[in-house]
Amino acid sequence: MTTWAAHAVNCVAAPALASRGTSSNLESGGTEMSAFKLPRVLLIFIAMSGFFNSSVLAQIQLDRFFPPAVGVGLSTEIKAEGKFPKWPIKLTTDTVGVAVQAAEESGVLQVDVKSDATPGVVWVRGWDDNSASGLIPLLIEPIEPVTEVEPNEDLDAATKVELPCVVAGRLAKAGDVDTFRVVASKGQTLVVSVIANRLLQSPMDAVLQVVDTQGHVLAQADDQRGLDPQLVFNVERDQTVFVRLFAFPETPNSTIGFAGATTFVYQLRMTTGAFVDHVLPLSGELEDPGRGSVQGWNLPKDAIAKNGSNNQFGRKAMYLPAALGWQYQRPNPALGNDFFESDEMLVLEKMPCSYSGQISTGGEVDRVRLAVIKGSKCRIAVHARRSGMILDSVLRVVDLEDGKELARNDDQKKGEYDARVDFTAKQDGQVEIQISDLVDGFGMRHAYTIVASIVKPSMEASVADDHFALKAGESLEVPVTVTRADGYAAKLQFSIAELPQGVTCEAVVSEPKGDSSKAVKLKLIAKDDVVHQGAIKIKAVELGDDGAAGEAFYVSYELAKTARIDEFWLTVSP
Repeated sequence: MTTWAAHAVNCVAAPALASRGTSSNLESGGTEMSAFKLPRVLLIFIAMSGFFNSSVLAQIQLDRFFPPAVGVGLSTEIKAEGKFPKWPIKLTTDTVGVAVQAAEESGVLQVDVKSDATPGVVWVRGWDDNSASGLIPLLIEPIEPVTEVEPNEDLDAATKVELPCVVAGRLAKAGDVDTFRVVASKGQTLVVSVIANRLLQSPMDAVLQVVDTQGHVLAQADDQRGLDPQLVFNVERDQTVFVRLFAFPETPNSTIGFAGATTFVYQLRMTTGAFVDHVLPLSGELEDPGRGSVQGWNLPKDAIAKNGSNNQFGRKAMYLPAALGWQYQRPNPALGNDFFESDEMLVLEKMPCSYSGQISTGGEVDRVRLAVIKGSKCRIAVHARRSGMILDSVLRVVDLEDGKELARNDDQKKGEYDARVDFTAKQDGQVEIQISDLVDGFGMRHAYTIVASIVKPSMEASVADDHFALKAGESLEVPVTVTRADGYAAKLQFSIAELPQGVTCEAVVSEPKGDSSKAVKLKLIAKDDVVHQGAIKIKAVELGDDGAAGEAFYVSYELAKTARIDEFWLTVSP
């Protein structure tokens, strides 16, 4: 409410208090209330001004979907959780195979998934005339998800499920435990996998258990896929077991006990049938999926993975028809993407290049040879934890000529367990790359990708959000963080591509040294009559000594732990 309107309301309230005095006050010349009355039209305006201000300024806030997953080929109603000043809202997705529309009831969405869509992640943005939300993940599964039934903390009240199944749930309050009743047969392998922190961005560190009818813990898992647990249980007799899920906060605090909140949304995938854990190689789209190696449990012989649907932000998922589980592919980290079998000697002839493998047996050391040129500075990096694997890598580079160690590392830095080394080649020839597990761990999930490259000056530019908003007739500053590595000293010019008519932004320069070398600010200015909703990109080009612009590249944003994007949303509101 404006200042003058608030003052007017106070003036009206004052005589109301005075009227509680004795009648002699009025008889002796006291002020009558009628002298303070305002015209009715003005009072209505004052009362409504707060409403108009709040609804005009209110911003759409799309926090999450519940359930967070839908099935292929189905039409499903889900709930949009957040704040929506005006309903219906508009929604856009990053794939043509999935359509999301607002239903008549506020907060309800209709999701239609085409029958030829494939499992994976779809990113959805909501918007109205005045604002837009960030991108929110929606999981696409091969079967229709079901929802947990509360209360289900105790074994007697456990939610009954039939395998295979995909279950959506929420640990809604502190101390919450969700329990599911499963019937399994002797000789089966039960796989239970959680999606929560890594893709749904739920701020939870979950723990999975399988318990018997007396509550005895038969198996437990924690942090198999980042902070998300995955459990494999070999059933030794026909029995009823209970899958139990609880969590701690992603960021530890002083509270002793299980955590829960509205944000603790998860998805459980449970099956005694085929389950895809990952596909080797771990990154990039496979031109020939038959060359990939499908890793998982209860898989058919000679299983061949397929490339998932095209989408803009989420890359692709590798999946196997009629199986639960899919691999959210990382972008190809380098040219070439071989799959390494430990019983053959792979020779990498040129850089950049990459290959994938796994430590399959205890004490195993995988060895690959790399051609190098004398004097070249080389970098070898492991991608394992960042791909959701559990390998605690140790990386060595050995000169084949004299057998001396050129470099060794097991952690890049505190909290980052993927190793990386730099070394300078002493002569033309070959070096040997050796990779193992620090604590002699081994198995299917001790997989990795190795990336080999020549060290060159490089930079990365990023922003802190995936959507920006300004008002017509006003301006907005967009901070861009510039990270320079390995002596990168070029002058950079930043600008915004694809701006709508009526919105301007002057290009800014990041100098090789000084404050602008690390950060710059782009200032958008909108004319008074501009209204817009749409995509933009932030472009960067190197400037030569003569001022000539080099090849363009784009500023990025970390959408999730597994994805970066380079397209953002701009709202210009009245």
